[in-house]
Amino acid sequence: MFGSKNNKEIIMANNNQTSGVVDTIISQDTNVKGDLKFSGTLHLLGSVDGSIVSNTDNDMLIISDTGRINGSVKTGNLNINGAVEGDVTVTGKMEVSSQARINGNIYYVNIEMETGSQVNGQLIYQGGDVTPMISKKSEKDGQ
Repeated sequence: MFGSKNNKEIIMANNNQTSGVVDTIISQDTNVKGDLKFSGTLHLLGSVDGSIVSNTDNDMLIISDTGRINGSVKTGNLNINGAVEGDVTVTGKMEVSSQARINGNIYYVNIEMETGSQVNGQLIYQGGDVTPMISKKSEKDGQ
């Protein structure tokens, strides 16, 4: 039964970003107390009292609308529609859906936020060089 996976299923499990395979699910009625470290894709429907850290920049954390984290998050990619009480660090793409609630700073490279999402903290860009703002005074001086 467990040894009957064919090679196609194994390849899909190892390449979760393109196949949509979820490696781990924490169900809605589950409450984890302690820190979690994961690889691949973790879908959180329940709650975690502790930090969640992914192993690589390719890993994906999905926090559904019933998902709750009381602790920090460090992951490659994040799709959040639930709640986080703590700082969030994302090295890849972060999608903040309309029901998301974050109380903490967000350290990001690429972020997309929907109308209705709430962040109570700072958005801190981590992608390298930042394009400087052109001040109105320097525009007037140049004309």
